[in-house]
Amino acid sequence: MDILRFNIHTPVVCSDKITACIGYFDGLHKGHQQLVRKVVDIAKQNNTIPALITFDPDPWVVVKKLRNIPHLTPMKYRQEIGEQLGIKKWIILDFQEDMANLSYEQFHELVLRPLNISTLVCGYDFHYAHHGEGNVKTLLQQFYFNVEVIDEIASEDEKISSTRIERLVKEGDMEKVTGLMGRVYELCGVVKSGNRIGRKYGFPTANLKLCNSYVLPKCGVYIGKVLVKNQWYMAIINVGHNPSFNYQDNISIEAYILDFNQMIYDMEVRYQFYAYLRDEKHFDGMDELKQQLTKDVASARAYFQKEGNV
Repeated sequence: MDILRFNIHTPVVCSDKITACIGYFDGLHKGHQQLVRKVVDIAKQNNTIPALITFDPDPWVVVKKLRNIPHLTPMKYRQEIGEQLGIKKWIILDFQEDMANLSYEQFHELVLRPLNISTLVCGYDFHYAHHGEGNVKTLLQQFYFNVEVIDEIASEDEKISSTRIERLVKEGDMEKVTGLMGRVYELCGVVKSGNRIGRKYGFPTANLKLCNSYVLPKCGVYIGKVLVKNQWYMAIINVGHNPSFNYQDNISIEAYILDFNQMIYDMEVRYQFYAYLRDEKHFDGMDELKQQLTKDVASARAYFQKEGNV
């Protein structure tokens, strides 16, 4: 996939005609995927390059002066998903004050026109330009390219949105999150060294150091999987403060990986969250904790056996 960065002071002019969707696309959930599929379909029909136009940094960083905004899916992994869905060109708009302050007419002229767009696909509620004054109506009024508008994509009579999915992640409803995203929720990072108490008692855990600012699932224990060296393993994942033996003020994320006994410190891994299992709780002793972990492991195996996803 070709990745282009676009700045209004040094614009990149696309030589090939593209069909593109536009938005921030955090999570690249099922609603976003409808836009992408429309792009791919139109691109096949009119022999153009299927593309996606997005923004970096998050527009809220510039517009609302926010910092360290947690996201569902960092840009790097959105690109992976987009490529799997058929996107051939990923265009990143360098979103700074100068771009944020453009009128919608200027946005058409200085940003969209140089991209050589044949058809632009957007959601019915897409807004852009200064104070969000640009919308579907203003896009349809310009004459540089065709516009296709996708109606609301809903599930259970509620719009599928990044905001809705964020709420569900924070509530720990990971199975519903999977349904709305079209894939299992992931956190990516590297394994950092811990205090190794779990290893001492036969339940070694891999502590995750996140590489990006993610929306975190609520504290508790989850049935999940961990990707190590291109292989997925069943796991029990704890999100919380380790109240029994190693309390931490900051939230830690650690996994006991089933049927696995390798040293993986500093390796890049991915944690998937399939289902909420139980609350995090304080145990009076290691024997009590081991008994609970044994039950948790049995629950995980039963879950994946039932799902046919061992």
